[in-house]
Amino acid sequence: MSNGNGNGNGASAAPAQQSAADLGIQYNQTLGFFDLFNIAVGVIIGSGIMTMSTRAIGMTGRSVVVAFMMSAVWVICTGLPTILLTSCIRLIGGGYTQFSLFVSPKLGGFYMALTLLGQMGHNLYAQTFATYFADLVGRPGDTSYMKIVAAIMITGFYFLNFFGVDAMSKLQNAMSVLMLITLSYYCIRGVPKVNLGTFFGGEGWMTNGFGGLMNASNLLVYSLLGGTSLMPYSPDAKNARRDIPLAAIASTLAIALLYVFIGIVNSGILPLDQVWSINPNTGGIVGVNLTVIARQFLTPVEVSFFIIGGALMAAGTTLNGVIGSVTRPGVMMSVDGWLPRTMATLHPKYKTAWKWQIFYYCMTMMPLIVGFDISQVTNMTLLGSYTMTTLNIIGLFKLPKMFPDLWEKSMFRIPNAFFYPVMTLCTVVSANNIRGMFASSDMRSILVNIGVMSIGLIYSFVWWPKVTPTVSWEPA
Repeated sequence: MSNGNGNGNGASAAPAQQSAADLGIQYNQTLGFFDLFNIAVGVIIGSGIMTMSTRAIGMTGRSVVVAFMMSAVWVICTGLPTILLTSCIRLIGGGYTQFSLFVSPKLGGFYMALTLLGQMGHNLYAQTFATYFADLVGRPGDTSYMKIVAAIMITGFYFLNFFGVDAMSKLQNAMSVLMLITLSYYCIRGVPKVNLGTFFGGEGWMTNGFGGLMNASNLLVYSLLGGTSLMPYSPDAKNARRDIPLAAIASTLAIALLYVFIGIVNSGILPLDQVWSINPNTGGIVGVNLTVIARQFLTPVEVSFFIIGGALMAAGTTLNGVIGSVTRPGVMMSVDGWLPRTMATLHPKYKTAWKWQIFYYCMTMMPLIVGFDISQVTNMTLLGSYTMTTLNIIGLFKLPKMFPDLWEKSMFRIPNAFFYPVMTLCTVVSANNIRGMFASSDMRSILVNIGVMSIGLIYSFVWWPKVTPTVSWEPA
């Protein structure tokens, strides 16, 4: 099929276009801007803010508010290339299509290995949900009970997502609205209790110098990721070219501002040494549950409202949002032959990849079975995620030459004289996130990531002759 994107001036032509219908895959395009915005908000406001903000305070003190602003810059820099991409083409296979198109189709096994490792990271949201739920019902610290709650939560959301994006997005919209109301109320009630006259500076500000501030900002990147997670929803969007980039930008900026106020409350209500501690077993920083802070200025009824509407909804919306799109790359990997092609089967009515959902359900449950805690899950998955992001950014340097006509029509098109310096900056920022994770991760987490990447590379080279790659994109 002709791609219709050649410009006749010798620029690199885009690979031959394959539509979803050509590949026997068709999703229901039902998501509008507000659906996508609420999905992004739900994914952004997740376990990151509930578990990492107090951990970041242990790294840098009250200057965590600056770390939040810095992390917003890092997120926008690392996410901007994907925003530019989604304004040009619709990616049927989500991140796998992007990686194959711009990095290398021969490294599908490498992509798959890091994706599977990242899938275990979604268990973080279930563990956070269980931690706060146990606090709500008066069973804090009961690890056996929390494992049961986390398992029930994972099962429930995977079951919901079997019925497709319509069911998922309706629940997501309701949970996101309740969550925003609750967290805004937390800030409105908490900020007046903080002595802002002594907050910015002095003892407790940048407690570990500039290095601590950088490490905190690198950690908090995870709490603001989510806007670019809309990219796999491009097959489901009514107007992917416009709505996905706008929803990604609007949600990231809005939540970054909210996080600054949450950071003021989290670091300004209690003495800093009561907000974080050192894990005696691992030597890592452990932050307190936010209900510890909330109880200092909220009534018992308000604390319950905060746990339900804030903490539980934050974890729930994130897990719901990522489950809704996580099967897209797997479907295309199966179509191409990296995994059995029967795995690509969609449910005839709900258009869900139910076989992949079962597989990913097992992967999400794995940390509960193995016994990893929240900080271990975080460190285990972030290094690989940041590595993947950096490789994708480097690959997207080719965007204007591969899709010249679509790039010209993009509402986010920038002149090449600015495009390449901007992309270079994005690459440097993303690479710095990798450096930060190496600096703050324990050796076991680093070795696990290196081992997974090595296995992925070996699988890619061995299995590549059996793969029949397709180009699963279409104009947005």
